[in-house]
Amino acid sequence: MAEEVLALREQLLAEATCPLCLDVFEQPVLTACGHSFCGQCLAAVLGDPPRPAACPQCRAPLEPGSQRPIRSLGNVAGLARSLEEVAARPRCPQHGKALALFCDDCAALLCAPCRDGPEHRGHRVRPAEEAARELQETLQRNLLSLQEQKENLKSRGDRKSEHPQVTVILELRRAIQTYEELQQCLEEQKKFVQVQLEQISHELFSKSEEYTRRVLERQSLRDRVIAQIQEKREQPAVEFLKDVGTILSSCEAAMAPIPVSPELQKSIQSHYQKSKQLMAMVDKFRVNMCHKIDWQREQVTLDPDTAHLHLLLSDDNKEVWFRNEEQNLPANPKRFTGSLSVLGSQGFTSGRHYWEVEVGEEDFWAVGVALESVSRKEPIYHGSSEKAWVLQLHCGHYSAQSMSSELLALKEKLRRIRVCLHYEMGLVTFYNAKEMMQIFEFKATFTEKVFPYFSVSSEGTHIRVCH
Repeated sequence: MAEEVLALREQLLAEATCPLCLDVFEQPVLTACGHSFCGQCLAAVLGDPPRPAACPQCRAPLEPGSQRPIRSLGNVAGLARSLEEVAARPRCPQHGKALALFCDDCAALLCAPCRDGPEHRGHRVRPAEEAARELQETLQRNLLSLQEQKENLKSRGDRKSEHPQVTVILELRRAIQTYEELQQCLEEQKKFVQVQLEQISHELFSKSEEYTRRVLERQSLRDRVIAQIQEKREQPAVEFLKDVGTILSSCEAAMAPIPVSPELQKSIQSHYQKSKQLMAMVDKFRVNMCHKIDWQREQVTLDPDTAHLHLLLSDDNKEVWFRNEEQNLPANPKRFTGSLSVLGSQGFTSGRHYWEVEVGEEDFWAVGVALESVSRKEPIYHGSSEKAWVLQLHCGHYSAQSMSSELLALKEKLRRIRVCLHYEMGLVTFYNAKEMMQIFEFKATFTEKVFPYFSVSSEGTHIRVCH
């Protein structure tokens, strides 16, 4: 049966084939001598402009305009072309059926049995022609987009400065240039301050002779007054009182401080204030440079597996409160049971890091760092611990606690604290984050992982890690 179908297909193709182009008819026409050709093929025989010619098959004379369209043969040719396309369509290697379907989920051609199989059940399957039309449109849009990108790159040219490596080098150069400009600015300010100090020194030197003269005069006056007092002490009362007022006035003059030029004193005071402002600005600049450029800000979260049973954590593990009732939490080796403490989830074995915390107005909290081996089941006594370095508020007093305790005299209450860890240098530094003023700095030696440490031990006390 299959062989008969193939033979009929071959016969149909033979009948629908143009004898000139040997392809399926396109808009076939019939000549006066009874032969059929494609419309364009016969037009090529007649020429442009058309002129009489001989039939390509029988050599009978052909006159321009004598040929007539054969619509029925054109329809047969269309059927033959469709049959040829169906025959040329790829077959499913598993079922031998035509791959006439397309699975969007798998991006694969399917036959009808494949579509009904378990692998593609529930997938979006549609006719291959429909999928091809849509995907052709998609590819066309992608082509236009890629061509546009290509033109943009071409218009910009091969600019090497856009290469990532070159970009990094340029950024490094700009950073170095910025530091050089900063250094130049500081040098200029340094020279300006030096000139002002030299002017003050010159003023002081120029007035030193006058000041020396006044000192000598005061010394001479003091000697005379001493001699007068010694002489007066031996006189009788009436004679003693005669000019005692003059001697008392001389005493006041001799004991009065030697006056300094008001203008010079004002100049010295002004430069003293500027010097204090300069030092404060430099300190703040140094802190900003260290903790905004060189240091890594960490997004610290609290580790619920380490929290004491009396400590309640927020859902985002950023805040901790004290509560009187114990929670029903699983026991594990990491959990603190000897002290009201909790650690951060992330520990550090190198680098420079910082994080900030907000503390409530209530007493009894501590923030800082602790070693991974800090005691979990025994009490941690702040002030005698070699594995924790903390800033603490207890009974209204701030203190720095580690192996010893040091009371801190702070001018204002702390609300936001920055905790800084320099692992290699062994430094733990606390700042008042409001004005970035240093509160205290510990010096230690770290040989194991260090974790952020938090402790609250009174009702209503809370600590929140800042974003």
